[in-house]
Amino acid sequence: MSRRTVSLVLLVVALGLLFAGGFVQFDDTSGFGAEQWILPLGGLAFVPALVSVVVAWPDPKARLWLGIALALLTGLVIWESISNDGFRFIYNRSEGELALLEFATGLVAFVLIANGVQPAPASETTVESGVAQPGAGRWLVRTAAYLSGTIVVVLVAIVAGADYYTRTECREDGDCLAVLGGFVWGAVAVLACGLAVLAIEIVFWRRRRRKTAEVGGG
Repeated sequence: MSRRTVSLVLLVVALGLLFAGGFVQFDDTSGFGAEQWILPLGGLAFVPALVSVVVAWPDPKARLWLGIALALLTGLVIWESISNDGFRFIYNRSEGELALLEFATGLVAFVLIANGVQPAPASETTVESGVAQPGAGRWLVRTAAYLSGTIVVVLVAIVAGADYYTRTECREDGDCLAVLGGFVWGAVAVLACGLAVLAIEIVFWRRRRRKTAEVGGG
């Protein structure tokens, strides 16, 4: 069996375990559907889901197909969470954690698709000019890397900011706005990451121009 087939089968197995364990429900209008969970099956479902990514990663076509499958799954989950009041995919539709899960699966799908569509090395020769373009053709991959890195940095900044304000500003007998302080730190992190991405892209652009000039002059 090809990596593409194995990775997709593993994803289906993971979803089957989630269904069997009561982690996917369409009629949880009470919001207490978590009481029906079979926890061991939930832990088991995580294993084939993770292994599917590991299996698919070495093969660009497998990455692409698994990414598309995850993107379709994310779209279906989002649709159900919007249209069905009783929908639960691990988390209930009214819980913010479901939105975070949707975002996470969508991000993984984007990373897989980007690396499947553009698997070539960073330094490659364009068909039109025959000139080496380091990093130019992998903009999807770079975008996925920038997005993933930014999310990690922002989450760390929010947690660090909230913890700092909790220790320095909050009192036991008063209101605490530490979470707001954490989001301020997160906003600063977004700006810092944006400037870092801009600087990196300028460096890449200058390298490509220099390489083009060297090839043209030679």
